[in-house]
Amino acid sequence: MVEELIQEGEYQQALSMLNDMNDENTRYLRLVCWVGLGEYQHAKQEGLYAKANAKETYYDVVSMYVTTLKELGDYDEAIDILIEELSMPYIPYQYEVLFNTAYDQVLLEKQEAHWEVESKNQIFSIEEIEQILKNKECNDDLLYMALDQLQQLNIRLIIPTIRDYLSHPKRHYFAKSLLMEIMIEQQVDEYFEVEKFGKFYDFNPSYMPLVLQQDQYNGIIKYLENGLEDENPTLFQQCVEYLEYYLYSVYPQEIYEDEYHIMAATIHYYVATLQSISIDFEDLEIIYYCDKSEIEENILALKQIECD
Repeated sequence: MVEELIQEGEYQQALSMLNDMNDENTRYLRLVCWVGLGEYQHAKQEGLYAKANAKETYYDVVSMYVTTLKELGDYDEAIDILIEELSMPYIPYQYEVLFNTAYDQVLLEKQEAHWEVESKNQIFSIEEIEQILKNKECNDDLLYMALDQLQQLNIRLIIPTIRDYLSHPKRHYFAKSLLMEIMIEQQVDEYFEVEKFGKFYDFNPSYMPLVLQQDQYNGIIKYLENGLEDENPTLFQQCVEYLEYYLYSVYPQEIYEDEYHIMAATIHYYVATLQSISIDFEDLEIIYYCDKSEIEENILALKQIECD
């Protein structure tokens, strides 16, 4: 009867029937009703008691209580609760997924709520950023917000988490490069193992240049300038932009000097085809002094990145 009233949105009527305050399910349903009515201060009071005394309904109560805190703008308290729950040795899988999703949502709402007031001031703490990096299902917007703010913090505080992220095959390749650049800028002198597209690289930030300060960047651009800049300045600029994307994607992979002309030809061809510009392999062979087979081999590598 009470559950049916709640499903129908008759929260006030349901509340009038939920009087057994010693029953944890009653406490949970009262919490649901207060949230449904938008009475979040009442819901917070109800949730505090329900959370402290819940057993069978514990995870459902926590979920509803976090929703309440989010609606009240008590983001830090909601985040603390979610971090505490997600750090437990065991949590049922469906609630782990639910809490990870809630964590992302709370952080995003916290960011949005403070953005206009605090502009570029620090919104996420180092602990919150660490949790984002640990979250396997973190959405991209939240991840890159966190990385942007990590530049203002001491990355050495979360080195073990960074180490795990860089070596994990399922973590985003572009985010890995941004993490490496932050460590370069902060002059971290430690060795890391970095996985990119099935290959592993040894990496020490103190010995490495930033992505676009590598010799290969300027070297490949020179070939593109000779082959494109006068003939098609717009396509040349698009090729430079794609080159930057590519170098960030594969960093810290090294491209050797005797490969610069092949990579330039490959990018020229690949970007031209993306723009539906007809181009002949024979022309590329003449412009860049390379073979069609070399270009085709590199195109496969570019497509692997696009599909990852």
